[in-house]
Amino acid sequence: MSTPADQMANEPLNYITARRGLMSWLVTMDHKRIAILYLIATTVFLFAGGLFAMLVRTELIAPGKTIMGKDTYNEVFTLHGVIMIFLFIIPVIPSVIGNFVLPIMIGAKDLAFPRINLFSFYLYAVGAAFFLATIALGGVDTGWTLYTPYSTETNRFVLPATIGIFVLGFSSVFTD
Repeated sequence: MSTPADQMANEPLNYITARRGLMSWLVTMDHKRIAILYLIATTVFLFAGGLFAMLVRTELIAPGKTIMGKDTYNEVFTLHGVIMIFLFIIPVIPSVIGNFVLPIMIGAKDLAFPRINLFSFYLYAVGAAFFLATIALGGVDTGWTLYTPYSTETNRFVLPATIGIFVLGFSSVFTD
């Protein structure tokens, strides 16, 4: 009679039953695990952007001040737009679907450059950290496009947000 450990030893390794632990996920070269890391991160930002959307809609329930002032409203509106565009919509399709499903569809065992793919996830994390630092520093109130008439006249932290967006752009380029 075989034990569960014997059965597991006889099964082929896959992206779930490979090495265990946090470090095995953070240094993985498996495209499916990288896709799952992206899926977790983009889902977190989907909920964060949704929270900011609910705050914006709650403020617009009635005319005048409801739950926040006009400057806070501009900050929340900007955060909602940037999080949804640059931290969810742009990275979710190439990073999650492109990393998980596409190699399986074409019959590839792995991606061509798995280290660059993992590096793109770390760039995504750094870009998100730069942008989230703007929240801690006081926010950006220029709208999600960061156009120059508003971004050059404000005393807010537009530069860390812009650096974060550039880094997120490089992350999207490096995703296989």
